[in-house]
Amino acid sequence: MKQCIIYLLMGALLCLSSHLPAVAQDFNPDNPAEPYQYNKLTVEGYPTEAISSLSGAGYYMEGTKVRLSSSPRSSLYTFSHWEKNGEWFSSEASPVYVMENDAVTFTARYTYTPASPDEPMLNDNRLYLVAEPFTACSFNIASGLSYKYDQTVSIRATANTSYTFLGWYKDGVLQSKSLSYSFNMPEGDVHLIAKFEFDPANPAEPEGDGSQTNVQTTPKGDANGDGVVDVADAVRVINLCLAEEYDAKADVDADGVVDVTDAVATINIVLKAK
Repeated sequence: MKQCIIYLLMGALLCLSSHLPAVAQDFNPDNPAEPYQYNKLTVEGYPTEAISSLSGAGYYMEGTKVRLSSSPRSSLYTFSHWEKNGEWFSSEASPVYVMENDAVTFTARYTYTPASPDEPMLNDNRLYLVAEPFTACSFNIASGLSYKYDQTVSIRATANTSYTFLGWYKDGVLQSKSLSYSFNMPEGDVHLIAKFEFDPANPAEPEGDGSQTNVQTTPKGDANGDGVVDVADAVRVINLCLAEEYDAKADVDADGVVDVTDAVATINIVLKAK
């Protein structure tokens, strides 16, 4: 089925590249194949007060490899295991799941493990990191780590698809708009919130230092990044479909995958430009 629709698109590209006529209507195959099935993957954390960030949620085709990750809100919580639909799945902190043809829910389980009252506190200045919302990003360091007074701390948030970074906030005050942020540890605990905005229309708009992942600054449909949308871009999208690879520039409908619908949308953009 997949090959049939790819061949239909390749035929349309050949005609388009040979004649390039002014076409008034959108490209629409007479007998399009059924669209690929996308299944929902939900990521949760338990207990909810233990969670700082979660990563991996989204809609995926069967066979897609998805890496799950989470981080605790503080060192008082220790990761235990992942559950899949309520059943034990993995004791790895960041396991890889191969998407099946069904919706699935993963839960990161944590246990409450307070320090012993007799344990000495050498570095009692702790840094707590929280993503808002939880599924917006992952951090380069764990939340709840302790640091010496005046020690330089470098943190970084990596945004998940469809989230735009707003900034680092402490006690409601903006500290930095850069995804990477360094500061000297003060006396006492520090609570930082990495705030994001869900924006599916602009899944990879660069913010701050411009280091956000999957950045797309080219015109919509410009899959090869040459600044124009033409037949070569549609070919690029089709090749990505065949290879089942992802490139944000080719994800025209911004659904987190590159598939036949992106190829059709790219061809329509080319036709409308003629």
